[in-house]
Amino acid sequence: MALSPTNLALLVAGILICIQIYLYWSKARKVSLGCRHVPSPKGLALTGNSLQLGKHPRKQFQKWTEEYGELFKIQLGWNNWVFLNSREAVKEILDSQSASTSSRMPLPVSSDLASGGYRFLMMGYTPTWRKLRVIVHKLLTPKASDVFKLSQDFEAKQLVYDILTDNTTEEEFYMHIRRYTASVVMTSTYGKRVPNWVRLWPVIVSCHLS
Repeated sequence: MALSPTNLALLVAGILICIQIYLYWSKARKVSLGCRHVPSPKGLALTGNSLQLGKHPRKQFQKWTEEYGELFKIQLGWNNWVFLNSREAVKEILDSQSASTSSRMPLPVSSDLASGGYRFLMMGYTPTWRKLRVIVHKLLTPKASDVFKLSQDFEAKQLVYDILTDNTTEEEFYMHIRRYTASVVMTSTYGKRVPNWVRLWPVIVSCHLS
């Protein structure tokens, strides 16, 4: 007896759910000998902890930091995210074990499709990345970086002014920080600053199109 399209879709969905549950639990239980699980809040098998983040994820991250300490793990969809919440944890994992932690997870859309695999910030720890890093280091030596001090100082003063005069909500505070970081990069790279956070995206688009 042939299945109807609806029943077939339900069957496929059920199989995928079973596979996801199996992968979730097998991955969660696989720990190297002599190691312990990274502490993690309980979540759902399919969505993990995604539904627990709420409207302001950073507040939930802060709560988990207070509960689990300097290291905890959450699941967002298919991927596990590990949060390092102290200088000691960052140095021990990212610095002392840099050979194992220097790369990035695969990002096919932003790294491969959008830039042909040459978007420096999205590349993994590959020979091509190491070659580009050598070039970037030459451009950002202490002596070469002196050129950017004036614009960085100006943007820092702009940030302080914005926070003092236009900072009534959390969103405004966030956008001022976002404008500052974007403007420092855009000024150093393209010579065009971002005067206010409303103009953030138009300035970035104009620089990429020019």
